[in-house]
Amino acid sequence: QLANQYFGSLPSGERFSHAQQETPSPSSHELHLDKQQAVLAVGFTGASAYDDDNLALELIHDYCTDMAGPLFTKIREELGEAYSPYAGFQPSDTFKDLGYMLAVSPGKPEQAEGVSKIIIEIGDKLAVEGCTQDELTRALEPKLSELKTTLRQNSYWLGTVMSQSQEQPYRLDWARQRDSDYKAITVEEINALAKQYLGKGNTFRFEIVPEEKKGE
Repeated sequence: QLANQYFGSLPSGERFSHAQQETPSPSSHELHLDKQQAVLAVGFTGASAYDDDNLALELIHDYCTDMAGPLFTKIREELGEAYSPYAGFQPSDTFKDLGYMLAVSPGKPEQAEGVSKIIIEIGDKLAVEGCTQDELTRALEPKLSELKTTLRQNSYWLGTVMSQSQEQPYRLDWARQRDSDYKAITVEEINALAKQYLGKGNTFRFEIVPEEKKGE
């Protein structure tokens, strides 16, 4: 009754929509700061939340960031060049065909370029060689356990599903199909997407280094 009283008489307007954004081209960026530490990030263009590929790409991210995955193992354990490398996958739920996967590694300034090359090589190796069924299972099993936990959380239902379901009713379908869609992902699908998205020609490189490196 109160909602009708205060909002029911408001004039109707046109539905707001965001302008479609073009996927940017691969590039390299460098920023110099007065701090004796470096942060290196390598991004790969990915899929949006509306793309059927986004769940499989999230599993690729989970595989790469696992404690036994290539990012952690290669950079931290084998080379000791960063204490806490990590990665993230961000599919846009605003713009279609826009998303990215990002690998980040803090470390010493003199190591930044070398670590950047390693991250690009890790992505390219996965694009060329793919992963095994065992590696997919290692990424999928904890994800399915995580999904089961979210079904008991109000934050998932209220924040992820219901809060935007009036404007985006397809979120209800996403929630219904989520678990079965994850279970249906195959190693062939993972490897095809790795080949599509993780190759050397699909990268963005961001380097934050101390000011002293500016003239080198």
